[in-house]
Amino acid sequence: MGAWGQRTRNSKQETTTRLSAAIFFALLAALLTLTYYPDMPHARIRVRGEWFRLDYIGHLGFYAALTASFLIWRSGWRKKVPVKLLLLTILVGLVFGIITEFTQSLVPGRFFNPFDMIYNCAGVLTGTIGVYLIRKREDGKNKT
Repeated sequence: MGAWGQRTRNSKQETTTRLSAAIFFALLAALLTLTYYPDMPHARIRVRGEWFRLDYIGHLGFYAALTASFLIWRSGWRKKVPVKLLLLTILVGLVFGIITEFTQSLVPGRFFNPFDMIYNCAGVLTGTIGVYLIRKREDGKNKT
């Protein structure tokens, strides 16, 4: 590959890395703002006669996106995400999701909700597994 081709590839790598880092930090800022904002309203819908809080889906989605953007940022252009990075991300993500729920109870009008914590952790696992499977599929395509 010539110098121009290598430079273009490096430029794409840098753009991907910077973009995923920007997305990660924007999501982190939004998540912390929403987590510690006092008196947040909660929309609910009835599902089979029971109330379901729509913010549970938000917890799962936010934590999945946060985790995925972090893994893409830290693993860079590599097709395979290192196992050590996957495990460390899961551990830190789970601890972060649990701690934010407990500390949220210190904010006026907010309270600890174990279901929020469960959806936080499910989001971390969803984001990690999603990135792992997508990268694994991409790696398999390149080998054929």
